[in-house]
Amino acid sequence: MSNFRITRNFNSKYILVGIIFSMIAALAVCCIMLVRRNRGLGQELAATQGHLYEVLLATTMPTTELTQHPHNVLEEEPQEEVQEEPKEKFEEPHEDVEVFIDPLHYRVVQHVLDVAPEMLWEIFNKDVELNEPESFIMLPNDRILISGQWFCTHFGITRTLDAIFQFSISWNDAIRLNLLNYSPFGWDTDWRTFRESSNRYSWVRYHELETVSVRFYGVDDLLNVTGYRVEYLSGEIFSEQLIYYTLQHLNRIIVDTWFVGRILYVNLHHNEVIRMSSGTTGEAMMASEFFLSMSSVPGIDALVIMIGGQREPYFGGHGKAFRDIYLIND
Repeated sequence: MSNFRITRNFNSKYILVGIIFSMIAALAVCCIMLVRRNRGLGQELAATQGHLYEVLLATTMPTTELTQHPHNVLEEEPQEEVQEEPKEKFEEPHEDVEVFIDPLHYRVVQHVLDVAPEMLWEIFNKDVELNEPESFIMLPNDRILISGQWFCTHFGITRTLDAIFQFSISWNDAIRLNLLNYSPFGWDTDWRTFRESSNRYSWVRYHELETVSVRFYGVDDLLNVTGYRVEYLSGEIFSEQLIYYTLQHLNRIIVDTWFVGRILYVNLHHNEVIRMSSGTTGEAMMASEFFLSMSSVPGIDALVIMIGGQREPYFGGHGKAFRDIYLIND
């Protein structure tokens, strides 16, 4: 009787364990099937989203771009915008230039070209042909330096002319010109016979100051200033004394000097082309000393250096040349 009970209890335990394992196996199978089902649903959802994405692109992009690589099309859009932006920025300065094409100095130059020849004809009784407007120089205090040429019938040659006009703007925005000074270069073969013209617009050979301090510089082979000698010139005989001291300190021969307004003209002797020929370094030293010394004259706006009456003259034997005009900064 007892053996029967033991066997019955043992079979009951195994049956219970088997039922539990069966339930666990069934649960595992259900979980696996559920996972697979969710994965399949995710793939179908991704495919559906991709299809909707293509449909969306098809409604916004050309068909040719869509058939290639939709993602590349989206990446190329900002590149096209980046390429277009510089073009717009590049075109803006042109528009600014067109707006800035008519400033005051441009209007003054145009007005000078229109009326200056007639004003000069009233002074010289000669037809004056103005040079290119690119050669005109804007000076401080609303002034402009112009250059031109006129034909001398007596000698049968063309003479040069410089003149300074002062400009102003009237109440109706019109430009007015006033002739201040003009250069006598080419007016006669011997300037020194002209002490002072009776015309109030003409050049002068004296300085407006009673005493004029001029520095005569020295430089080394590296064009560094080594020192200077100060001379105090009389304003009444400025031209004569500048010629004298330049020969004493710089060994340069000046034919004549004169002022056109606040511009100092210095005309070297034509033999200076040969006398300054002493090698590249020597020519540079002599030119530097001469330029520094002449530009030290007080109260001038610009300096014009000529040789034998020629503008932008070459000197020495190595093709060096003085500039046409040097603007002086006080």
